[in-house]
Amino acid sequence: MAIRVVQWTSGGVARAAVRGVLAQPDLELVGCHVWSADKAGQDIGTLCNLPPLGINATNDIEHILRLAPDVVLYMPLIWSVDDMVRLLEAGINVISTANFITGRSYGEDEQKRLIDAAMRGGASLYGSGVNPGQASAMALTAAAACRQIERITIHEAADSTSYESAETWRALGFGGPPDAPGIADAAKSRQLVFQDAVEMMADALSVTLEEVRFTTEFGTATQDLHLGYMDIPKGMVCGIKCLWQGIFEGRPLIEIGLLWRLGQSMEPDWPITEGYVMEVRGIPNVKLRYELEYPEDRNDFDAHTANPPVNAIKAVVAAKPGLVTIADLPLVTARSVKRAG
Repeated sequence: MAIRVVQWTSGGVARAAVRGVLAQPDLELVGCHVWSADKAGQDIGTLCNLPPLGINATNDIEHILRLAPDVVLYMPLIWSVDDMVRLLEAGINVISTANFITGRSYGEDEQKRLIDAAMRGGASLYGSGVNPGQASAMALTAAAACRQIERITIHEAADSTSYESAETWRALGFGGPPDAPGIADAAKSRQLVFQDAVEMMADALSVTLEEVRFTTEFGTATQDLHLGYMDIPKGMVCGIKCLWQGIFEGRPLIEIGLLWRLGQSMEPDWPITEGYVMEVRGIPNVKLRYELEYPEDRNDFDAHTANPPVNAIKAVVAAKPGLVTIADLPLVTARSVKRAG
């Protein structure tokens, strides 16, 4: 029987996820949860710029629970632990892209609530996306070629101007002065999911880290930037460069570096080589470059984030109850192949 799927929200990542679900014959889209009342009652296909699918969206979680799906693709901008707990307690598996890898970044109490709810409901809880998520999976897979690993690094660099979420950027300090009190701590707080990813990777290597260190630098606009969704005055933050390091025996064992910028006028003018570079130092050394070529269809612009969780559905549904990570799943790969005609 097909696995019954509910899509949670209908934004950019969600639109690509719906297309991913429809491409797999062993998945059945049965519902969609939306936040705004004006979207409730509309056909999911219409909301996702597809032909009508005959399935109406709802903003009522009780309706989702009555559908009794096998899995919810949980993809809101702002997550609700209360909603996630209700889904898990009802025995519904949850796959999240909402700053989720292990849930530790939500706080220990909230993480415990989620894991306890999953165990009570006999459901699995999994976090994915492109980074953190797929990039970590690729780096760990590459490490299978090595012994005596000295260090694993993942470096992301992106011109993120097209990511139209002023709320996200302001939470990272964008648009404000680079010397604002607490700006580095605020940026760290918004990115704690990368600490989860570092710790998850260490756990996959059977290593206990001594600490996870965070450092950051800010780039500032050399002229006023008008991005459409937010304005950044000259001299204010328009770029960020961060490094998360998992320390083992006094040295960095796992590193995740992030470089994001908005607009084309910044000092320092950090170069952007779009994509991800994964390097494993060991015997032998392995280096991978993961380049993204964005599709012309804007509805698939976030497919790189949506596809890893969609392709993991079958494995997550079959997984043990509770929190699961990359290390707990079998090989996750594409599950739909384009056919002639």
